[in-house]
Amino acid sequence: MLLRLTPWLTLVALFAATHVLSQDLTLRQRLETAAFRASLPAIPVLPLTRTQLTVTPPMALIGVSAVAADKAGNIYTIHRPTDPKADPIVVVDSRGRFLRSWGKGAFAIPHGIKVDAAGNVWAVDAHTSKVFKFTPAGRLLLEISVGDIPNPAAAFCGATDVAFGRSGHIFVSDGYCNGRVVEYDAGGRKLRQWGARGTGPGEFENAHSIAIGADGVLYVADRENDRLQWFDQDGRFLGQKAFGGKVFSVAIGPAGQLYVGLQPAGAPNGTDSVVLRVDRRSGRILGRVAAFGHQLSVAPDGALLPGPRADTPAVLLFRPHP
Repeated sequence: MLLRLTPWLTLVALFAATHVLSQDLTLRQRLETAAFRASLPAIPVLPLTRTQLTVTPPMALIGVSAVAADKAGNIYTIHRPTDPKADPIVVVDSRGRFLRSWGKGAFAIPHGIKVDAAGNVWAVDAHTSKVFKFTPAGRLLLEISVGDIPNPAAAFCGATDVAFGRSGHIFVSDGYCNGRVVEYDAGGRKLRQWGARGTGPGEFENAHSIAIGADGVLYVADRENDRLQWFDQDGRFLGQKAFGGKVFSVAIGPAGQLYVGLQPAGAPNGTDSVVLRVDRRSGRILGRVAAFGHQLSVAPDGALLPGPRADTPAVLLFRPHP
């Protein structure tokens, strides 16, 4: 009798533990979130050193959305300054010393930033749905207008992130309104798109982040559907995994490490957030760090860059232990 009752008692306990969450959440989300929070203590902490670099000279970084790094250790931050005279892209060296900045007037809602293998800097605007390619010095090389914005009056209704595939092809997650992935050639010519709004395999409620492994597998953080999905580069669905919370971001490290940024459903942004390392083959969770991975990237030296949304003159990163 006790064995029969245990699953129901567990469900009741998990449900009770979620009473502080939004009443708009479904029962499934509340149960999954409670289970996710309960499982965290058993997940080992990753062997990474939390480092907070103070930008020198100090400058306000307002609403940091994403962070990336190049092979020289320089760090590129994209944030949302309230001062129209301030640049949204700020570059510091590995010690936090200011090097340069650019981008004023080019962005409505700065969102994603990545550095490609050649050292070029890519940035995404979540309102205008534009993707920009810059040199490391900030010279514009390419501008892609993703287009097809269902509601131009909405603040967030455009693209979210960018990843780089075979033959120099560019993959853009167009997540906030369209729920799709769009592929371009190296010159910015649109080749194809796939995905739609929905909850089924290959559909997205919000394709919020995108990454491509060395084996060509493409991962998409389907944020509002609380899952990670993966595909081949032709858009064929290969699999999915739920973690019990919103999957904000995904990134692949230089040694093939898979990271996902999670947050409990219904929690304010940045609350109880965690970045997990996941085994790409088995789906087993290998470790965690406490950080809000709104967007994620991994530096060439293996440092994890979670891109916290915080108003601070500092940049957060997690460096591998020596």
